[in-house]
Amino acid sequence: MHRRPLLKYSAWSLLGASTGLTAGNNWRLPAEHEPHACTWMSWLQDTRNYDSVTEANAARAALGRLAAAIARFEPVRMLAHPDEHAAARAACGPQVELVPIASDDMWMRDSGPVFLRADDGRLAALDLNFNGWGERQRWRQQDEVVAGSLAAQLGLPHLRTPLTGEGGGLESDGEGTLLLTESCWLHDNRNPGMDKSTMTAELKRAFGAEKVIWLPGVANQDITDGHIDGALRVVRPGVIMTSGYPDDDSDWGLALAASRAILARETDARGRNFTLLDIPCATEPANEDRELFTSYANFYLANGAVFTPRFGDARADALAQRLLGDLFPQRRVVSLSV
Repeated sequence: MHRRPLLKYSAWSLLGASTGLTAGNNWRLPAEHEPHACTWMSWLQDTRNYDSVTEANAARAALGRLAAAIARFEPVRMLAHPDEHAAARAACGPQVELVPIASDDMWMRDSGPVFLRADDGRLAALDLNFNGWGERQRWRQQDEVVAGSLAAQLGLPHLRTPLTGEGGGLESDGEGTLLLTESCWLHDNRNPGMDKSTMTAELKRAFGAEKVIWLPGVANQDITDGHIDGALRVVRPGVIMTSGYPDDDSDWGLALAASRAILARETDARGRNFTLLDIPCATEPANEDRELFTSYANFYLANGAVFTPRFGDARADALAQRLLGDLFPQRRVVSLSV
């Protein structure tokens, strides 16, 4: 099972910050490259997913370094149970605001709400009914209610959808185009019995999307069942960065090639052909962690910065930093070890 790099999965942006309202077409999903009010993160509290206390503490330290780095560019708010505030403060430093909401782990992009914006500028929090990545980790009871808890804390409408999924499974260009993988969203462990046409209609309704582009993905080889943001990212409307993979004949390599072929003949919601830019992935990282999917597509955009994982492959890491610098010339490239 491939594991995910820390960066993008642990950060989620509030673009612009329980009513039981239903999502509708007056809301839209902004793109990550739009200005942020802040970045939301969540503290690692439950350690049962880690092999040892030492490993969990190393993850907490890395999370703190990431939060402090992002806080140099925009406000960062970290969810943490009050009992964890001392540890979180020590790891994150004084610039990160701690918010007293309990969470199990640090994968805020997946467990937290998806922030939507209305035409008049209002914000809402869409709840994707997080179920521990297809019930693989059913013990995540605090993470399952984070979306509603945060909506209440912020006083935002708490929007609902019958869909089950994660924020990391979505890519939006901010102009009506939504990209996602069949392997994740059509998996029976999330949305059993829902066919593609029904789901497409609900995705358009919930996210205010005009066009949904389905890509294959890979099921049952990582905990996410092939989230889109490990494979490709929207750089700006009409421009997509796609990731390489070391083995072209593997399930991942074939899925990535199929995704590129689909995008080469597709258009976005505004009728534009896509410009596809490839970025090679790293070879095996320096720590020889062969379960880590070494994709640089897993970057995170903050105001004025792009955060990219550093895997320990010196040549690939340097190339990724250069390519991302070319793609985002107005942003500083910050490379952090995962």
